[in-house]
Amino acid sequence: MENRKLVFANWKMNLDIKSSLRLINDIQKANLFFNNLDIVIAPPGVYLYEISKFLEGSHIQLSSQNVFYENNGPYTGEISPQMLKDVGCKWVMIGHSERRQHILETNEMINKKILLSCNNDLNIICCVGESYEERRQGKTFNKIGDQLKRALRDVSANFLNQIVIGYEPVWVIGSGKAAEISDINEVHDFIFDQLKLMYPDSKILPRIVYGGSVNNANISSIMTLNNVDGVLVGNASLDCDKFCDIVLKVGNSND
Repeated sequence: MENRKLVFANWKMNLDIKSSLRLINDIQKANLFFNNLDIVIAPPGVYLYEISKFLEGSHIQLSSQNVFYENNGPYTGEISPQMLKDVGCKWVMIGHSERRQHILETNEMINKKILLSCNNDLNIICCVGESYEERRQGKTFNKIGDQLKRALRDVSANFLNQIVIGYEPVWVIGSGKAAEISDINEVHDFIFDQLKLMYPDSKILPRIVYGGSVNNANISSIMTLNNVDGVLVGNASLDCDKFCDIVLKVGNSND
């Protein structure tokens, strides 16, 4: 999986079931298929089962936007990895900055979610990133390095092919403007170097994707960079034309 590109669509808390199915149908009509590209969508959790049925036979994979760190028990409102698999999920997104900020998720919680999801054979996109203030103070590398080490603590190298690291600079999410190409380049190189230090004997390392106001205008520049294996798409994934253009350009970047 390490040589495959990834386009991951995070729909966040948007769309109803009718508009969700209509958007997926329109994306499928575009007939965008690449042998070395994974396309994953993460709709709101209440629609996962119906969307999974709609996607049967499709090359588009399904992800949850969250998961809990226990298999079962008295955890009102939470969903376990096995429950997500039961409704058709092959992926989970863990540690998105909006959950860190609004739900107060900690690195320790994120680590437990990753460990349990690995053991349940789910693919994982683990998000890391720095705030504007942390970048302004020159703390970007310290912040991201700490997030990586805490998130992947006790994660065996055997599971690295299931894991993708999503770099999302918090200071550009939703702004409509991606980070500068030089910023993306240096952080992705840093993440790659950190992963090599953490797993020096592993022949496979997690893929690294960029997320933060990705759109069809900046995607080509982003995909020219080393250590960028794809993108995590937010608002642009809600527009069929924009999203399909992104998929097409990422798929063609493999040539």
